[in-house]
Amino acid sequence: MHRALFVSEVLLEVFSHLNPFQSSSWDERLSRKSFAVLAWTCKAFHEPAMDLLTQRSVRRSWRSEGIEPLSEHEARQLLRHAARVQSLHISTDGHFHLLTVLPFQKCLFPRLLALDWEHAGNTRRLHLFLSPMLRRCTLSAVHSDLKSIATCCPVLESLSIGTFGVPTADELSLLSDTVRSCKQLVDLNCPYLDFAAWKYLSHLPTILAVKINDGISHHPLNRDDLYCARFLNLTTLIFDVGSCADVITVMQHSEFPSLKEFQMYANVLPWAKAEQLCHALSLCKACDTLERIEIFSCNSDHSPEPLTVVKRFLCFRQLQVLSLTVNYDIGLDNDLLLEAMSNWPHIRRLELNNPCFMVAPPTVTFRGLFAALRKCPDLHTLQVSIDAVNIDIDATVESFRHTSLQSLDLSYSDIANPKAVARIILSMLPGVDGIGYNDFADPDEPTPWHEVDSLLLEFRNAQAAPTT
Repeated sequence: MHRALFVSEVLLEVFSHLNPFQSSSWDERLSRKSFAVLAWTCKAFHEPAMDLLTQRSVRRSWRSEGIEPLSEHEARQLLRHAARVQSLHISTDGHFHLLTVLPFQKCLFPRLLALDWEHAGNTRRLHLFLSPMLRRCTLSAVHSDLKSIATCCPVLESLSIGTFGVPTADELSLLSDTVRSCKQLVDLNCPYLDFAAWKYLSHLPTILAVKINDGISHHPLNRDDLYCARFLNLTTLIFDVGSCADVITVMQHSEFPSLKEFQMYANVLPWAKAEQLCHALSLCKACDTLERIEIFSCNSDHSPEPLTVVKRFLCFRQLQVLSLTVNYDIGLDNDLLLEAMSNWPHIRRLELNNPCFMVAPPTVTFRGLFAALRKCPDLHTLQVSIDAVNIDIDATVESFRHTSLQSLDLSYSDIANPKAVARIILSMLPGVDGIGYNDFADPDEPTPWHEVDSLLLEFRNAQAAPTT
């Protein structure tokens, strides 16, 4: 064997090209076999090969019924190699009977960095996997052993807790206690936070991202307990909820001077609540930082008044992504679209999904659309309803071309002259290959928008054809 292979740095560089966790499943199996062979080839290969073999668990289904528990010798071998493991995925407690000979008072994997506990049942063994070096922990639900996390994992940075049924009041209290005992949290994903937890996070300098997944819980925040919380470093705030009431409460009583991303997905979003939410978001001290806003809700009441959401969001000068899907008219016309694009010079994706039950037709025209597009040279995705019936622009005399736009969805726009629309798209939006639209007609029946797409393809092929 070449002497260079006895140099640990050289050996690790060679092994990096065989890493089983950076390849396809077939290559992974082959790489693991290769590492196993290398581990037994010679003493110099053994330690680095075993480190790479055991640093992360491999998800494979196997049954352990009828298999005898580990012997004392096998247990010692397991503990010796367990110190190498850095990542584990636990999907069942069906194999724990194999470990009965092991001491159950301490963590079995002292160097574990990431734990994914998918099993939603008994968690009496959870403490065995709570390493003092653990950085990331994912649990399928709130468990009784949750209280062990803070004491066992002092450097935990990422905590993700799913929902399995409706959490009880005791479970939510335990969740709050656990969150408030984590001193270095950076990323938190959990079903619900009470006032005490929100207050704690507002003083935690390490927290950067919070996601609340509370689709079925019914434990509203007590408004009387809230005060003005200032989240100095929080950059990402995501809510996936059944009702937006608590979201509004949090936004109304908080400041987020570093916020870059806000997302809310709500089962129900009444018009009045939508107005309150947008108003609160515009006042949360994020006008100079917010880059991404996504609000989605399909269930709502009906209101004759349009939402003022676009006007509320004009203050966000750094906005790059705005995706709004609500069943309300947003009062968009040429003037408002131009004002919005003028205030959002960095916008890259704009999706304003108007409701399909709108009574009044869209008032944004082609001329208004292209006037607004001049203000946002980086826009690559646009979804908006326009008046494609009354064409007010002549593509043959216009010199403007928006070359960045790649995806155009005209939503619920009606159309009268497919050929004229196709000529406009071809001439002024050269990066758009087809038009997206919402259509409730028979998908097998051709529609005017189908015709636009066909004409675009025909015109582009004609342009590309060699001339004789």
